[in-house]
Amino acid sequence: MKKYDVLVIGGGIYGITAAVELAKRKYKVGLINPDTIPHHMAASTDVTKAVRMEYGSDWEYFRMVEKSIEKWKEWNDFFGEKLYHEVGFLMLCKEAIESENHTFEKYSYQHLLEAGYKPDRLNATEIKKRFPSVNADEYIDANFNASAGYADAALTVEKLATYSRTLGVVIHEGQTADSFQIENGVLSAVKTKEGETFHCGHALVAAGAHTPMLLPELQPYMRSTGHPVFWLKPKNPDNFVPPRFSVFTADISNSGWYGFPFLEKWGIVKIAKHSNGVGIHPDNDDRQITDDEVKDMRSFVKQTFPELWDAPLVFTRRCLYIDTLDGHFWIDRHPEIQGLSVSSGGSGHGLKMAPILGAMVADIIEGKSHEFSKRYRWRHLTADTSQVEEARYVIDRKL
Repeated sequence: MKKYDVLVIGGGIYGITAAVELAKRKYKVGLINPDTIPHHMAASTDVTKAVRMEYGSDWEYFRMVEKSIEKWKEWNDFFGEKLYHEVGFLMLCKEAIESENHTFEKYSYQHLLEAGYKPDRLNATEIKKRFPSVNADEYIDANFNASAGYADAALTVEKLATYSRTLGVVIHEGQTADSFQIENGVLSAVKTKEGETFHCGHALVAAGAHTPMLLPELQPYMRSTGHPVFWLKPKNPDNFVPPRFSVFTADISNSGWYGFPFLEKWGIVKIAKHSNGVGIHPDNDDRQITDDEVKDMRSFVKQTFPELWDAPLVFTRRCLYIDTLDGHFWIDRHPEIQGLSVSSGGSGHGLKMAPILGAMVADIIEGKSHEFSKRYRWRHLTADTSQVEEARYVIDRKL
């Protein structure tokens, strides 16, 4: 009989970080995942994810990523591989940063200064000199923070999965959670679609977009959305290689656009859009990018990075978010079922904060509070709930 102290459901970034931390705390940990890890369709499977402290007026997210960056550097040393690439973060603005149209950039800049960082404020002339691919006629103000960058998402999940096995975590690939065995309000086992039963003292649902499918009581508060990602192959990559290019946002709260420097391994510049997205079923719906989305991207690139306007489009994908209505994590014990917890609701935040997620979840499972756990608890949201992340281009602030 398969029996664990904790069974983790899902091998994405939420599940694998929890498994590692729980194993370090000497729990017997099992993990089930529908496919191989990293799963090719998971939200955390990608070549890059931004790692930035800039979160507008939100001090808590600022501090969470600040702590995460310290640990990302520790992971680089520990794993002997560059999971986190500190290439900096450039916020491009069409008006002065202090403009009412740039509250995300304004507060992000202020918080960096207040926290003792020394970001580089750039005018149009300085933008053009330092980042020559940027159309400085369009973007007249900017801030560059050197203490930021991107993480290799899929490689991070892969390394953590390998590491978890050395700690004793038993990973069962090809096992899809289907239902829970609950008696008198106490969970005792998880059953899979493949016919297996995994007995456990506690189960953690870290199933990404499948979380509200496993727990229908979360469906009013969560939804899956898909967001377009584009790989462009520059004809001359020189101006897209750090330090002449970095992770960037371009008037993001009014446009949604962000992206990454040239990735030599793939020969591409990745551009993506952080906005409402489109509602999507994680299993049944088509994830193809539409022609209109490609036209939208081409228009943005032509305006912002003229050198890329006719760059070959070599790949597209739809990045999957599991959104909460307020845009915050959902990390807590189930209020009615003993022995069941949830770690989900990334809303696009998760990977950047990977190094602190495991400890947050493990503390919750142990019945403790964590420094950052209060507002991510089980809560009641309504159709009037606003999405609060200032960097995200969301119409009427509603998801």
